Amino acid sequence: MTVTDASPSDLHEPPVSAQRVLIVGLIGVGLAGVAMMLGLLLGAPRRGFDVHYADGPRALLACVGLFISGCAVSMRPGWFGGWLCAAGAALLGYGVGWPRPAGTEWYLAPPRDWIAGVPNSWDSVQIYFFVAIFIGLIGTAWTLSLQYLPELFKNVVGPKWTHVPRQMMFAVVMLGMAYHFAGILSAVTSPPPTPYLTDHYWKRVARPYLQFAYMNNAYQFYSPDPGPACEIWICVEYRKQTTSADQVAEKECVWEYIPKRAQHYKDPLGLAFYRRLSLTENIAQYLAPGYIPLPAEQAKVYARRDRARVPESIDRTAGADEKLIVIPRSSRDDLERRVPNDLVVRQVLPSYAHHIAESYARPGWDVRSVKIYRALHVICSMSEFHGWDTVSGTTKAGKDPYNASYYLAYFQGEFDKNGRLVDPTDPMLYWLVPIIQDKEDWKDRDEYYERGGFHHYFTDYVSRHARCNRPVD
Repeated sequence: MTVTDASPSDLHEPPVSAQRVLIVGLIGVGLAGVAMMLGLLLGAPRRGFDVHYADGPRALLACVGLFISGCAVSMRPGWFGGWLCAAGAALLGYGVGWPRPAGTEWYLAPPRDWIAGVPNSWDSVQIYFFVAIFIGLIGTAWTLSLQYLPELFKNVVGPKWTHVPRQMMFAVVMLGMAYHFAGILSAVTSPPPTPYLTDHYWKRVARPYLQFAYMNNAYQFYSPDPGPACEIWICVEYRKQTTSADQVAEKECVWEYIPKRAQHYKDPLGLAFYRRLSLTENIAQYLAPGYIPLPAEQAKVYARRDRARVPESIDRTAGADEKLIVIPRSSRDDLERRVPNDLVVRQVLPSYAHHIAESYARPGWDVRSVKIYRALHVICSMSEFHGWDTVSGTTKAGKDPYNASYYLAYFQGEFDKNGRLVDPTDPMLYWLVPIIQDKEDWKDRDEYYERGGFHHYFTDYVSRHARCNRPVD
């Protein structure tokens, strides 16, 4: 048997000198420091999330600095100096500031001064730098412990204890993994009824990490019952620009669905689709369940709703004497009107409308209005799917899970092109605009198309309310 000897030591590539690693690491720290100084010298805002013309260059400099410091770590991972430089570059990128004043912890833009290489408008990148600080410090502690602790244990305790520091490091890694998976378990079991241990572990121990890694939302959403999802239906109405005051402006409209799988599922992982899906959850924040309006306020709201009318036809050329019809209501008031909270009303919905108006701008046309509907897709029950009537105990035609009547469209408001709510007293504001199935089933699919298709079997009050036919494909 041939025994292969170890290669001679002169054939091994010598490690990079500590001096070179330190120079590369300090270059990265210097670039992050330049990004911080640029913010101070150019007068970039230190409060809130207002943008500045130097935000892009500052963020680029800070990211390049962190990358170069990371290169220093890769040159000699066993030396603590590279890790320390990476932590320093990350600290300059994340920034330093003063504590928030008491009582302002919930503010979106905390009223405090914050000096950082990465601008506040790039807040997600700032969070990445914050995590990089801890990674650099952990790497520093790891390399220092492996370098000095074995010798310390050997001199103080004895030679047989020199392997203890390495085992301690691996124990720390195992504890980190246990913390990670225990956090996931707490997210899964946190929806009501919540066990006592889960409640305290999730609130006091695991929540900061889970929120940063964004691992609590999906685990909670699918446990134990996912519930209905929702879409955003947006109707953009245009008015053609005219040069004559006597000329009647031509009108057009277009519908946009967010998310739309065929349009937004672009990459293999569906990242673009799921990001748009999360946009729908941002407007699904309602007032607290215990909120009860004053009797006088509630009476006016219901009186306005009872006076709500829509044209019988969505023909935009109809005259002023066109027939108006009542939008029907269901029997449950708590399902018919859902008022978003102040954050959604004042910031989220106006920003959505303003973005859509800019994104869908057309040459020669003005965006007259943007109507937004939040469409809740109710999940079809098994008895409805199979056509079993639980009350009478008889069978009937089963329903399609994508039946149009399962979409509950709540009107979120009509906005102008600048994102301002046109009429805060609109009778249908935050009310359900129903889609009613007039005919339960049809015997032949050809009959569905020959006799008017969707509009023959359903009464779509959303199209009538928006004065624009929705695409029903």
